[in-house]
Amino acid sequence: MATFTRPDVFSKNLCDKLFDLDSDQVRWVFSNSAPVAGSTNQLSNVTQIATGGGFTQADGAGAGGILATLNALSQTGASTNVGTTGNVFTATGAVGTFQYIILFSDTSTNNLVIGWLNHGSAITMANTDTYTIPSGNLLVVG
Repeated sequence: MATFTRPDVFSKNLCDKLFDLDSDQVRWVFSNSAPVAGSTNQLSNVTQIATGGGFTQADGAGAGGILATLNALSQTGASTNVGTTGNVFTATGAVGTFQYIILFSDTSTNNLVIGWLNHGSAITMANTDTYTIPSGNLLVVG
C-alpha cells in the first residue's frame, strides 16, 4: 500500500477536537497536484481533478468525492490504529488523471484533511475501469 501522509497540523487538530475519527463522515477526493504537509490542511487547499466520468468534486457540504468507511479504531498499548475499508470507484466515462487520493473530514469545520496516499505515478481511467482505494491501517496515533 502507498504510504499515508498526514498534514503537519493533524496532531494539533486531533488534540483540539476539531474532528472525531470515530464519528465524522469522511470522503476521498482525487488530485493530480501534490499535497504539501505544511499547507494542505483543508479541502479548500486541495486541487481536485475536474468532475467527470463518474467522479464529482467534493463540495465540503456533504456531496461529491467518494464516501469512505473508517474501520473501528483499534488500540494496541498506547497507540490507536486508524484504517479504512476498501472503496471501489467505477468510471462511467473518462476520469481526469490523478496520482493522489486525499482523505478529509466532511463533518469538521473547514473540512480538515486527515491525510493522503501518493501512488507514485499517474492513474488514468476510461469508461468502466475500476479503482480500488487501498484498505487497511492508514495511520497510528500515539
